[in-house]
Amino acid sequence: MSRKLNLYSTDFSEKDMAFGKAHHMGLEVFKYAAPAFVDAFEANHRQVAGWLDGVTGRAMHGAYVDTFYTSKDPLICDVVRRRFVQSVKVAAFHGIGRVVFHSGYRKFFDGASPQAGEEFINTATDFWQRFEENIPQGVTVFIENVEDDRPEILAELIRRINSPKIGCCFDIGHAHCNSNVPVSEWARVLGGHIGHVHIHDNHGDKDAHLPLGKGNAPLADVIEKVLSAAGEAVPFVVECSLPESEKWLKEAGFMP
Repeated sequence: MSRKLNLYSTDFSEKDMAFGKAHHMGLEVFKYAAPAFVDAFEANHRQVAGWLDGVTGRAMHGAYVDTFYTSKDPLICDVVRRRFVQSVKVAAFHGIGRVVFHSGYRKFFDGASPQAGEEFINTATDFWQRFEENIPQGVTVFIENVEDDRPEILAELIRRINSPKIGCCFDIGHAHCNSNVPVSEWARVLGGHIGHVHIHDNHGDKDAHLPLGKGNAPLADVIEKVLSAAGEAVPFVVECSLPESEKWLKEAGFMP
């Protein structure tokens, strides 16, 4: 039996935000993921505060432009760390308790050498364990699969980081188009590590962010598996047109 989801809208469009507020949803802010927007914080924070007014479920996408934090160049890693610190500080300022960062995994890593996947996990674990001290009280970081081609890498990374401040953001659309592993298997492997979810649709060929039900991702089945593993309080951020996804959500029983 389907269950009502803890749904979040995004700031992708005025229509999405208006729909989210009308249906008492949470909000995930994406604007601060762009360097230009966060660098102009003084000019922009009042606008974001207005978006968040009256919203209790608050999340934010952290910096993602060129954030190659497992680079072998320490200067690059330092820039990424500084951008991530900016992100969590901005979140704390707005009373946002959830910040999403990309995993940084690239498909070519495993092709470089037999040990490349393990090297990525080791380097990423070291980065996040060092970064943990920068996460303000009341803020939790969630690492999101993007180009990741199998769930075991991210699951092992979260396990080794071993921090209550750092969990997993399961992006269902990314898993469907960037991996040959069935999305239901992703949900099983990530299981209890999942603390945040991004949901959008595609046809398995590219990251199209189609409205829910307009692609061929097995959304209903995966959602049920996530709810069973992570609990009904886990946020589902609809990263596509909410008004166009409403019909599917209602027909699937995930929205009244």
